[in-house]
Amino acid sequence: MADRRGIATVSIRVVSGVVGIAVAGLAIAGATVLPLPSFSAPVPVSTVKPVPADQQRVCPGPLLALASDAGAATAATAFDSPITTYGTDGPTAETRRVTPDSDAAGRDEAPTVLTVATPTTAGSPPLVAGAQIQDAATDDLAGLAAASCGEAAADSWLVAGSTALGQTSLVMLTNPTTVQATVSLTIFAEQGRIDAPGATGIVVPPGAQKVVPLAGLAPSVSAPVVHVQTTGGQVLASLQQSFEQGIDPRGVELTAATASPSRQQIISGMRISTLAAVTAAQSGEGYGVDLPAVRVFVPGTEDADVTVGAVGENGTAAGSSYAATVKAGVVTEIPLDGLKDGNYTVTVNSSTPIVASARTSVTSGKADDFAWFVASQPMNDTFLAAVPTGPAPILHFANRGEKDQKVTITPENGKAATLVVPAEGAANIAVVPGMVTIDGADGLIVSESFSANGKISSFALNPPGPLAAPIVVYPR
Repeated sequence: MADRRGIATVSIRVVSGVVGIAVAGLAIAGATVLPLPSFSAPVPVSTVKPVPADQQRVCPGPLLALASDAGAATAATAFDSPITTYGTDGPTAETRRVTPDSDAAGRDEAPTVLTVATPTTAGSPPLVAGAQIQDAATDDLAGLAAASCGEAAADSWLVAGSTALGQTSLVMLTNPTTVQATVSLTIFAEQGRIDAPGATGIVVPPGAQKVVPLAGLAPSVSAPVVHVQTTGGQVLASLQQSFEQGIDPRGVELTAATASPSRQQIISGMRISTLAAVTAAQSGEGYGVDLPAVRVFVPGTEDADVTVGAVGENGTAAGSSYAATVKAGVVTEIPLDGLKDGNYTVTVNSSTPIVASARTSVTSGKADDFAWFVASQPMNDTFLAAVPTGPAPILHFANRGEKDQKVTITPENGKAATLVVPAEGAANIAVVPGMVTIDGADGLIVSESFSANGKISSFALNPPGPLAAPIVVYPR
């Protein structure tokens, strides 16, 4: 018979164990159910609202001539000064001249900087616009050259110019900022990238202009493309090209930067005039340099399948389309044959990002000239356009959308006019010199052109760059 004391001892131990297990279970359940003490702190976040910078536009300045002094063949000399038109719908624009890189006869023969103060209160920034035009008529340089006053940038593409026989091209770098700009020029041509010692580390002092003769970096090049990149200050990059055949000047043009690389580039207001006479004046075989063409460059490493469409504006015969394969890293020119006199919107679609611009020439028998037409960005709904005093100014509008768009054009001293820009089409309207307000232009591609007997020039309009936006700062 089992010992009763032993049985009791075992029973007590069993009961104690069960109670212990129960207590531990309750402790664990309580820890699971009951909230534990905790500590948390909000992440410190600071929102910085930068003061909006003043609106600023830079006009490239007068046309320049080289080799006027035999002792300084690469020195640039300004002659005369352009006619500049500018205005704003806000505070009065202040103007100042930068230090020219030329033997200027006076301070007015220098690039101009327009500055308009941006209000610190909430609201839309002021509208501001400026443009210049110059009609050259010297023994060495003749033709019409118009240019918009643009914003300085750290990265831009010049798709124009030539350093072939009789051609002179100058890269004009204007630094409107208060800090030094160090500029690098990367040059491409029909044979690929050009190894150009001296194209990097170009110093442009604050408030000054630097002129670089392109022939010194890329001689005997028919179709250059120049990629302009800066550190420090920003610059307005422009290219002046002039053509002289024998002793006869055959035109001059000031060309701004074209739109940044994209799979679609739209060129508004390409004007073809006196094409039959230009064609008859061509000599030699092949497609002459004076005939309409589009210059295309692929910055990447992949070849591009390109289609070019030319659509006539109102009053112009239907355009045409073209297709080509463009090799990466090599500049290609696509002839725009089969077109007639008139105004066109040129759309370049590509399988990879490209830069592009177009050129045409005119002749009157006594005078010759040419123009470059660059791609540009869609405009805002309302903007100002500066129309300098030049021959037969025309505003060109290209509509990429699927609906017709009604635009109102109001000159500062005139009656408002309306223009319907057809869907996937284009239209133009003659305007008078001065400041013009355009309403209803959201998304349209816009340019201005000027022409007379044996004279032609054009420039594109671009929307203003974005103002400073609030920045959220998280400490590490």
